[in-house]
Amino acid sequence: MDEDDDSGNLKTVAQQIFGKAAETISSSDPPNPETNDAIDADVSPLAVSPVGERLPQATGGPESIKSAAQQKYIKTASELAEMIERDLASHPDCPRTGFQVTVYGWPHWRAMLTIKPAAGPIRNPQTWRDLTDQLAERLRARYDVA
Repeated sequence: MDEDDDSGNLKTVAQQIFGKAAETISSSDPPNPETNDAIDADVSPLAVSPVGERLPQATGGPESIKSAAQQKYIKTASELAEMIERDLASHPDCPRTGFQVTVYGWPHWRAMLTIKPAAGPIRNPQTWRDLTDQLAERLRARYDVA
């Protein structure tokens, strides 16, 4: 390979990573038609989280990316309780009825499992309460209560 091919490949990689701003690095060469500039046109100003919420994308430097990564989503207490109840219901030994989760507290929220008579006889209810605490701890890292 000669030196011109290496700079063209480097420019193409830089354009794919940084977008059109990389074209100003070397204005003497024409833009490479193999770059994927169409991706830049399809990027929306909003990002969709894994649970379907929309949040603004970080557009600044490393500081804004770090703050966007540390940002928590806002949910109501009833939404968080439903999420924990769905996770509990996905367990094969969970009864179909009789489990009620209550989310309480602010800003450091917690979850409480109430086992109602409709659940029937439950062997080792503390195991279910511990599982509820684990699920709440996992969600607490991602969500704050509204």
